[in-house]
Amino acid sequence: MNLFLDFLWIWVVLAFIAAVGGYTFYAHNPRKRHLTIAVVVPILTLCLGASLYYGIDTDRKAITRTLDSLLEAIESDDIEAVCRFISPKAEDIRYDARKNMRTISISRARYNNLEIEVNDAASPPIAYVRFSSVFYWRTKLPIHSFSVDQPIPQSGRFELEWVKTKDHTWTLTKYVYSPMRTF
Repeated sequence: MNLFLDFLWIWVVLAFIAAVGGYTFYAHNPRKRHLTIAVVVPILTLCLGASLYYGIDTDRKAITRTLDSLLEAIESDDIEAVCRFISPKAEDIRYDARKNMRTISISRARYNNLEIEVNDAASPPIAYVRFSSVFYWRTKLPIHSFSVDQPIPQSGRFELEWVKTKDHTWTLTKYVYSPMRTF
């Protein structure tokens, strides 16, 4: 069921199928009646899909928004905003975030190939998120007498574990980063 709530393109395909079916019904009707059915059904299908997609919030959409907000906080170099996305129990992740954000800055970060699996049976619900990312970083302070003035592109694969809190927000509890390459 979430498939119909998380992806608008499915409703566009269904509306196209309804349009083709309606045209076929109209074209093969000897009396050429029911043109309104051929026109109205695809429009209603698309309107229903858009209202469901934009009207109902799902865990997948909430996680995507949270991930986008986390990237904004990272790009704005706000350590405290980044730590708000990390679970209070994940002290090691908070430590890594603070340490890394003191030494490097990320000017731009983008993700693709986003995969989200939500386990609603767990208490509290857990989401496993995997994606590829490209980000541009540079050093703030010299690291072992190494300093970079121009942003360096880096790509990698992230695997994150998010836990749903009592106030229905998602917090980061685990992560694995696998660097792919520096361009």
